[in-house]
Amino acid sequence: MTSDLAQVESIVRAASGKTMGNELAFTFPEVTEVIRRCTENQIAVLGVEVFEVRPTGYLTKNLSEYDQRMGGGPKQQADWADYVRANNLLAEEFVKPHPTGDDHVYVLTTASWREFREMK
Repeated sequence: MTSDLAQVESIVRAASGKTMGNELAFTFPEVTEVIRRCTENQIAVLGVEVFEVRPTGYLTKNLSEYDQRMGGGPKQQADWADYVRANNLLAEEFVKPHPTGDDHVYVLTTASWREFREMK
């Protein structure tokens, strides 16, 4: 099944490509705009991974840990918008001090309300 993130055309267009696992990959600074678009579309950025692209594959360079502060997430949809804003602000705060060159990509772990409920 296609993720809700991959159904937002402006986000798909901003991707620099896909990983071997078929996840959308973004470069800097485009990833910051993608996080904002996620917020506009009520998609929470639950985590960020930064990879160096090498001929042999991807090398993990950094990953966010802010999800440890977010707890289990909202229990009801009425609280989803606040949860999205809080997560995505933390995602932006993680990305901005970790800019990378074109030989790196950012992969976002995301969830819409529907996807989040399915994970629970």
